[in-house]
Amino acid sequence: MKTIERNDIMHINFLKKEPFSGSSEGMRYRMAKITYTEPDEELIAKIRAGEVEPPVNKKTGEVILEPTKDRFMLGVWVWPEPFDFQKTPEERKEFRELPFNEDGVMEGLAWLNEIKQEKDWPSLAYSWKDWKEITG
Repeated sequence: MKTIERNDIMHINFLKKEPFSGSSEGMRYRMAKITYTEPDEELIAKIRAGEVEPPVNKKTGEVILEPTKDRFMLGVWVWPEPFDFQKTPEERKEFRELPFNEDGVMEGLAWLNEIKQEKDWPSLAYSWKDWKEITG
């Protein structure tokens, strides 16, 4: 069984802008940045304590009393061939969430190789006749 190598996947700078998909011996995979928008608790506490002025929306001029910040994670999915990510039912996908940095990419690569060895991916593949059932 061939392992997925570092040069088979995209680096973190690519993943900042675009998801990346690939396949290997019956297993498809995808890596993508996931963005979570959360309250900026530290800034909110400073606003409430009167230590800083609240930020202002540059477009509307509206004061933002509950500012948010984005947190980024790396999503890694695997599923059996032959369909793409959007056409494959969620119950057939496996998912892992990792830090959005180069270490997370390397951890994702290691997980891809682990899960690839755990299953007989060609036997899990959908047949093209399944296409009609999936797409309705």
